Amino acid sequence: MKRGMWLAIAALVVIAAGVTLVALPRGPEWTTSSPEALEEFEAGMEAQMKLYHGEAKEHFDRAYELDSDFRMAKLLHTDYLRGDNKELAKQLFEEVLAADTSNLTPREQFFIERARAYRDERSEDIPKIVDEYVARYPNDPYILNQKALGTWQSGEFEEAERLYQRLIEISPNWVIAYNQLGYITMTQGRFAEAEEYFKSYRFIAPDQANPHDSLGELFITLGRYNEAEETLEKAIEIKSDFWASYQHLALMKAFTGDIEGTRAIIERAKAAEMSEQMVLGLDCLARYAELAQKEAWQQILDERESGCIKGFKEGFAAVTTHLAASRLGEWEVAQAIEDEAAEILKKLEEYGDEKKTMVLAGAINHMEGVRLAIQGDLLGAEERLRAADKRLTFVEAGTGWYKLYNRMFLVETLLAEGKDAEAHQLLSKVRGVNPTMVAEFEDAGLKVLGLERS
Repeated sequence: MKRGMWLAIAALVVIAAGVTLVALPRGPEWTTSSPEALEEFEAGMEAQMKLYHGEAKEHFDRAYELDSDFRMAKLLHTDYLRGDNKELAKQLFEEVLAADTSNLTPREQFFIERARAYRDERSEDIPKIVDEYVARYPNDPYILNQKALGTWQSGEFEEAERLYQRLIEISPNWVIAYNQLGYITMTQGRFAEAEEYFKSYRFIAPDQANPHDSLGELFITLGRYNEAEETLEKAIEIKSDFWASYQHLALMKAFTGDIEGTRAIIERAKAAEMSEQMVLGLDCLARYAELAQKEAWQQILDERESGCIKGFKEGFAAVTTHLAASRLGEWEVAQAIEDEAAEILKKLEEYGDEKKTMVLAGAINHMEGVRLAIQGDLLGAEERLRAADKRLTFVEAGTGWYKLYNRMFLVETLLAEGKDAEAHQLLSKVRGVNPTMVAEFEDAGLKVLGLERS
């Protein structure tokens, strides 16, 4: 079973207990003979809405234990089970899809029919299935949410925004919609609107970690680092194992040069029992941020066979190693890193992961631009860096920063070409987003690559 299909199933239900439903089919919302199983299932849905996945797993597991015929509980139990027992998860998944659905609610039939399409790799049928159910049950927030999520992931931002606003109208307690609206507007660079959505989300759900984390991501992108740290720490205070906030804090400190602060965050994450793989990712971030800060290009290149490269071939360590190779004129190494990233891109395209595909395609364009600029092909570099800018968005803090840094590489390239007016116009755009980042770039003489001006 392809990993992309599992990821799609994992996103089937992002829901909240106690939402207000309007004009839905009469009768029970979920099909189970056990009130106890239903209670656990609804608790799992509430945890999933909060993005508390550990708690959601426990509730869905318990719901399935209480009623093994509860099809939706079994489906979600199966999704979480795959990390522990892939074969059993596959068996249970097939059982869910093979059983008769005539006694289930339309909503349950929708999720199972959609899961069948993923299993059969009929990705082209998914939008049709969603649209058919939305047409029949336009006020079911569970199905409308799937329509909104699909349009957002495919880059149809205007339609996704309309659908999420509609979702709030029919189900005001569906608070995750505010989060999605915040990210939609943030992706498009509509930062003031994004801040309003995230703050509305925080106002409605102040006791949840994710509203604080999302607002923190926006503040990082905008260079409002003190505010970002305060709100991310609030998320951790609310939920000590909300790993995204540790990651965002570490990212912010690493990219602003506070390596000691980055390592302190990592130690806190370890103490809170973050997974070894996540900790490795943060350790690699700290390591390569420090080496890049010192411009230790040869040392970076010497560590090319490290676990940071092998474990995260398309990540920050790989991009930093590519920069080191280019700065040292090791063109075969730089090209090999680009080629490895291109292979990963092909696999992502097969999985249909459009978000990651866009980011990695942008990263490849960026690396090509860096190599060409240092080789002296400034026109070619400009073309690649502009292509990277089109693909990279402000969808999250890490990608947003990547987009801004890519623009500063492009500024330096334009200056080297003698296109000063274009360079300063672009620099002004970056300053309008993150003035702190531009101030640091100016202190460095508007140079990252060390290009000579014409």
